[in-house]
Amino acid sequence: MKEPDNRLFLAFPADELAPALGRLQDWLALPGRRIPSHQFHLTLRFLGQTEMSRQGALERWLGRRTLPAFTLRLNRLGCFPRAGVVWTGPSRVPGALAQLAEEVGLYCASLKLGPPHRAFRPHVTLFRHCAACPLPETEPLVYRPRSLGLYRSVQTEQGPHYEPLHSWPLRA
Repeated sequence: MKEPDNRLFLAFPADELAPALGRLQDWLALPGRRIPSHQFHLTLRFLGQTEMSRQGALERWLGRRTLPAFTLRLNRLGCFPRAGVVWTGPSRVPGALAQLAEEVGLYCASLKLGPPHRAFRPHVTLFRHCAACPLPETEPLVYRPRSLGLYRSVQTEQGPHYEPLHSWPLRA
């Protein structure tokens, strides 16, 4: 029997930033599809279609770890033209976040989860189906995530819906 669709990713929710990110979207006034405020997040790792046994192994591994707290200055706007994505992100990645991304990437590779390991480029997506480059300078936003979440991406007629499955606190 085929397992149900289970496209997963690990991300830091950005609920506290939603009002400021919404104002940034208004200010940019770009064509394309705005990301709804309840879906703002910073992806740590895309896992793709995931078997339940591997999901459980990842959840147990993350549950045994102390996940470091960090602060990001989202001070850049950028785009991934081929993907049609406009985003905001930091010009500098804190060491604690870079190390966590590396460790999670290595563990996921050992479970054969997600695409091959590639450079971590932290960002919060603001628009899809939009290829607006170059972009203006913007005022920095300070982002202090409080947790790391495991999410299921469910495709709907209105676009993807992100279903939270599990959450782990970040600790100073």
